[in-house]
Amino acid sequence: MENQGIFLSTLPAEKTERRMAIGLIAISALAFSLSVPFADRPLPPVQAFIPAYEAALVVIDLITAALVFGQAAILRSRSLMALATGYLFTGLIVIPHALTFPGLVTPTGMFGAGPQTTAWLYMIWHAGFPAAVIAYVLLKRGGDALPANLTAGRAVLTLAAAAVLAVVLVTLVVTAGRDSLPAIMQGNGYTPVMKGVVATVWLMSAVALAILWSQPGRSALDLWLMVVMCAWLADIGLSAVFNAGRFDLGFYAGRIYGLLAASFVLVVLLVETAALYARAVRDLSLSNQALREAEGQQRHLARDLEQRVEESGRQLDAETAERRRIQERLIETQKREAVGRLAGGVAHDFNNILMVVMGNAELLHLPGRAGEHERAIEAIERAAERGGRLVRQLMAFSRRRTLTPGVVDLPARSAELAELLDRSLRGDIKVVLRLDAGLWPIFCDVDELELALLNLCINARDAMPDGGLIRIEGRNVEEAGGQFVALSVSDTGTGIAPEHLQDVFEPFFTTKEVGKGSGLGLAQVQGFAQESGGFATIASTPGQGTTVALHLPRADGHDAAPDPNRPATTQAAARRRVLMVEDDDDVAAIAAKTLAMLGCETQHVRDARTALAVLLGGQRFDVLFSDLIMPGGMGGLDLARKVRQHFPTLPILLASGSNAAAAETSRDGFAIIAKPYRADVLAAALERACRDAADGTVRDTA
Repeated sequence: MENQGIFLSTLPAEKTERRMAIGLIAISALAFSLSVPFADRPLPPVQAFIPAYEAALVVIDLITAALVFGQAAILRSRSLMALATGYLFTGLIVIPHALTFPGLVTPTGMFGAGPQTTAWLYMIWHAGFPAAVIAYVLLKRGGDALPANLTAGRAVLTLAAAAVLAVVLVTLVVTAGRDSLPAIMQGNGYTPVMKGVVATVWLMSAVALAILWSQPGRSALDLWLMVVMCAWLADIGLSAVFNAGRFDLGFYAGRIYGLLAASFVLVVLLVETAALYARAVRDLSLSNQALREAEGQQRHLARDLEQRVEESGRQLDAETAERRRIQERLIETQKREAVGRLAGGVAHDFNNILMVVMGNAELLHLPGRAGEHERAIEAIERAAERGGRLVRQLMAFSRRRTLTPGVVDLPARSAELAELLDRSLRGDIKVVLRLDAGLWPIFCDVDELELALLNLCINARDAMPDGGLIRIEGRNVEEAGGQFVALSVSDTGTGIAPEHLQDVFEPFFTTKEVGKGSGLGLAQVQGFAQESGGFATIASTPGQGTTVALHLPRADGHDAAPDPNRPATTQAAARRRVLMVEDDDDVAAIAAKTLAMLGCETQHVRDARTALAVLLGGQRFDVLFSDLIMPGGMGGLDLARKVRQHFPTLPILLASGSNAAAAETSRDGFAIIAKPYRADVLAAALERACRDAADGTVRDTA
């Protein structure tokens, strides 16, 4: 089986399964043909046969019903609910049949049974299951999904109660009301009325087999139900058509066919479960083996590098200093990579937390929800914004955030920048912003630029505990073989000691007191400048102040681009059915509330494999909204690729708190939104995803 998340009810029948099923049907038909001429031959009554046979049926049918109900609940499938109810009814009605069988428990059977009771129970039993199979096929051809307002658990409990009630009512009719029913047994033999009853039940079974055969695109479950119905027909034929009465050859042989009919689907379900478990174990084993091989390769490469360095040292005593620098760079690179991975992982988890905080704060701002808690709500939002700034610093340092550069006109943004900085500084600090006339536009990520300026101003603020002056100046310069805009931030603070200047751009290095700084601010500034094609410099005099200058490349030949993180005015999304895939239940809860606020109806699943099974099971959605990074071996990007193959016009929106895979996601043509996000940003992203899908601008990644 290719996918652990696809069940027997949705998986297409394979060629091997079809051959096996045809072989079983052929063997069954041959045995049936050989038994028919001798079906009415009387055999000695074996009273122990009935309880053993019917006890096995009860166990098999109830286990099968439980397994099918489980798949039906996961897939929210009405057709599987009907089939599971049929198995439950069959397993339950066997119990009163056994208890009322004459001579088994009491001479005439329990519950006041009469001579016709068990025969009627047998015929109702054998009519109930084909009716369930017919209902299964008809529901599968129509809209198979449960109503949105009905939970799967409630549907299972309702149908189980209906099956129990049906068995109780049937038992009452054939015991207490036995005198009102026509006689179909005469001693151990059958009356003429029995022929009409048997013909009706046999016809229902044949109809069930026929509509299963006519089912287009038969699944593996459809195939095995056909095998079941062939055995069911043989059971009725030998037990009620070609035999003469109880305890003849047909009586025994028919019930053996009934036991086989009950066992086929259970055996295949158990084999399916075992195969999925074996696949999981095999995949885990392969993953562990690949990990061991990778570790071995890394150790080999490390040993090889060490040997090369030592060999170079033996050959040239004069290159000792160079070798030391190489080793130091290697250690520094490994340290940066390790810290980068850590930062990226922390950023992903922290963004999920921020998503919950910001989303709930936004919901509390709705009319009638804030009231006296407005100040607390604003505190939540400020904390979330500070957390978001820390996340962006972590991402910038770890290189896990893909920059989205565009043309930035600093004079046009001067008022916006001044407002941003004023919110982050104290009242005893004055900010002077001076930009030279004719200042060139620059080409960079505007969000990262704002974050860099904010980090520099916060550092300047902390260096001036008694207040002071911050000067932000911009001028055009030509240096280092290019044209740059030098954007400098100067303060009148305490300054930095000369021995520390060479370390201030290092990650996690800080001159502040413990708990007063993360040590990532200047690392973000330098990383942003370098990734933008420029560089950063610092100069400081203890007791007089510090100046940090960002040299950013001139925007030459680039078209102005709108800021992607500032969407235009968005309208409320039209009511859509959204399949949301999110492994974090808290994030899923706030996302569902936000979607509901936007007018969307949401169904939530926790992993990609279940989402794929739900879609392939026939449920219809207007949008797939999935987290990018999830456990279980299949992430959001893998899910999006598979869904695009099966449903090329379904709009897909991905979300993530870590942009490590953003570039690959963009190359594949999928829309992505960064966590944490606000409701208006989500509404705009949904609109874009739906519009692109409708316009045919999405790409086929098959």
